[in-house]
Amino acid sequence: MLVAGACNRAGDPEETETSAAPVQGLTANSPVQLTSVGPVVVGMTLDQVAAAAGVDMTRQPDYDQAVAEKNCAYVSPSTIPGYSPPPESGNKSPLAFMIVDGKLARIDILGGDFATDQGIKVGSAESAVTEAYGGGSPLPPRAFIGPPYRYLTASPRDTEDQGFKMVFESDGAKVVNYRVGKEPEVEYRQGCTP
Repeated sequence: MLVAGACNRAGDPEETETSAAPVQGLTANSPVQLTSVGPVVVGMTLDQVAAAAGVDMTRQPDYDQAVAEKNCAYVSPSTIPGYSPPPESGNKSPLAFMIVDGKLARIDILGGDFATDQGIKVGSAESAVTEAYGGGSPLPPRAFIGPPYRYLTASPRDTEDQGFKMVFESDGAKVVNYRVGKEPEVEYRQGCTP
């Protein structure tokens, strides 16, 4: 279970677009919440994602085929202001957006300094995840263990946030990636495959 108030939904996509605060777009230090990274919010259409991010999106190579066969495919920001990919990344984006039924269902955080409101990011110790979201237990409820990773799932307490989760993937010592979004897609272990 998440600590009460630890992760708040960023709001509905319509509210994000019409808010009075200026939207800066996606940056290398955009915060990650239960349903968003920076201004990009679960439930947005692909066009809304691109507009909110303020950067071009790159579709996975077989995007059209994946949409036709599974109604699910990924896009990633082509660039992110302030982010320089490490040489070993192969210049890959640290974020991937799962589009299902034409809307953003899940956000995968694969690297960079994108952190939750509890300071968890790729590279954080697994123990930090359990301390932040597991109430001090060795593993939070619904920890899935399977080669080669451990899956630690944080669920919200607030009724309004039911149906959304954070899933942290650990190598047993540290977070190697994590994702936020709606169920059931946020719990898929292999991209669009349940």
